[in-house]
Amino acid sequence: MDVIEIINAWKIANNPTPKQEELAELRGKICDGCPSKKVITKKLKLATICGECGCPISKKIFSPKFNPCPLKKWKEVDTLYIEEKKITNLI
Repeated sequence: MDVIEIINAWKIANNPTPKQEELAELRGKICDGCPSKKVITKKLKLATICGECGCPISKKIFSPKFNPCPLKKWKEVDTLYIEEKKITNLI
């Protein structure tokens, strides 16, 4: 993740739209089952990180970029989100 992407993910995480919250939740479910997920301590939400890139998962899931997962595991949910967004914008 680049610095701008990190900043934007943290901003979105502070005040997400319902759709951003929904996408983050779907991404988070994928991370929950990923062997690269690392829990440093259960006391802090920020202490659960991606073992591939080191980002806190609670913030990374709000990234505005398409499929920024280092293992590319979010492609399916991100694609569904984008297609749904396109359909919604047509209505």
